[in-house]
Amino acid sequence: MITIGMIGADSTHTEAWSQLINLPDSPLHGQAQVVKLWGEDAEQARAKAEACQIPHVVATPAEAIQDVDLVMVVNRYGDDHPPYARLAIEAGLPTFVDKPFANDMDDVRMLVDLAAERHVPLMSCSAVRYAVEVLALQEQAPGFGALNSAVVSGAAAGAFSNPRAKHPFFYGIHPVELLHTLLGGGAEAVTTRRTERCDIGLVQYADGRQGIVNLLHTTPSLYHGAVFGAEGWGEVHIQDATGFYAETLTQVIRMADSGEPPFPIDWSVEVMAILAALVQSAAEGGRTVPLSEVAPNSGAQLNLQSP
Repeated sequence: MITIGMIGADSTHTEAWSQLINLPDSPLHGQAQVVKLWGEDAEQARAKAEACQIPHVVATPAEAIQDVDLVMVVNRYGDDHPPYARLAIEAGLPTFVDKPFANDMDDVRMLVDLAAERHVPLMSCSAVRYAVEVLALQEQAPGFGALNSAVVSGAAAGAFSNPRAKHPFFYGIHPVELLHTLLGGGAEAVTTRRTERCDIGLVQYADGRQGIVNLLHTTPSLYHGAVFGAEGWGEVHIQDATGFYAETLTQVIRMADSGEPPFPIDWSVEVMAILAALVQSAAEGGRTVPLSEVAPNSGAQLNLQSP
């Protein structure tokens, strides 16, 4: 059985992931087990460990990665992820970094380069990539013919009191991940128009495809996308949260077992670069921002094949 050391107890994702495998009646019980948990708030970590039947609450992140097969870095905010992910990668352990990968493209590239140097499997994504509704739409996608465009929508920021929830990467990652999943890779530049109500990013691709990312400043919980091809189209409204957590965790466990991530980590780099370019374009009054500008060390290396 795959044993997991989990770092981070401040997010609801801590229990979302742990309950799927640790509780006896859970969908993935028996495939893996979260055996260690560390959180900055020890009392919070103990309460979640008790609820999720995690046997050990440890005093340091270093203890959380000892004698385990896989590390999951699940702190709520992206700026907390890099030091803990680095710790796991340097220990040679397969590592999953929850969304967002990081809040800075330099940190994203540092982790990717370190994992490549150490030959460590590394995975990061929003769980909407593996939503059951998205997987069903992908089965239909071959009938759409050559893809022309996609439109995705979601919240621009999280409804939390902590100002870090307002960072665009925090919730913006979900629609951008969905765009990449539906339309594929190969983005070159982003142009954003910002109003008080929404940021709309036009994502341009080398072959003429275009994507629209609609980040809404005031909205109910929403993950919606539509993709359009030369011969057909489809749309998706993601509602099954248990489904997307379960399928993502299945992929994470497989990575630990096989030593191979389910998709190239460069897809995650491109998702983050699209988001970084979208934010920069909005801040600069709608200037078109090439992805090579926000991720200058990654453009030539990105695996731009469609998912």
